[in-house]
Amino acid sequence: MLLAACSAAHLQPFKELGTPGRFVQAYSQLTGASSRFSFFAPGVSPELKVSFEVQKASGEVIQDDFNSESEEMNLRVHSMLIRFGLKDIQDLLARSWGAAMFGRHPDARAVTVIVNVFDLPSMEGYRAGERPAWKEQYRAVLERRVASRSASLPQVLP
Repeated sequence: MLLAACSAAHLQPFKELGTPGRFVQAYSQLTGASSRFSFFAPGVSPELKVSFEVQKASGEVIQDDFNSESEEMNLRVHSMLIRFGLKDIQDLLARSWGAAMFGRHPDARAVTVIVNVFDLPSMEGYRAGERPAWKEQYRAVLERRVASRSASLPQVLP
């Protein structure tokens, strides 16, 4: 317990003990006591979820959450969401997801990609009445292009 408390406090009191200190550090790493317990840190990425509004040729709009019966597929989508914070790949991911939605819904005219973030208030904000809530972080409308001789990606509209 002492090793875990020292690690959480970012202290390394056994580092200066030479060989015995190295054994303590090795034991700490082996048991997991050396974890920084940073899952409570403010720098931890927030939870994200993606959903889609699919506009069919009839004008009907349906929701699709991209869930699959395949756990492997759900894990891949989750892995992409983890990287969604990288601004330079957001449009590329949205286009990729949109193409998948056009594949799932061949009669779709447009797909709206919506990424929501689970916003956690600070402790001060929570005490003041703020509550955790899903907030929209990203939205892109992708329209099916008219078929041409060459294959093309869906277009992202502002």
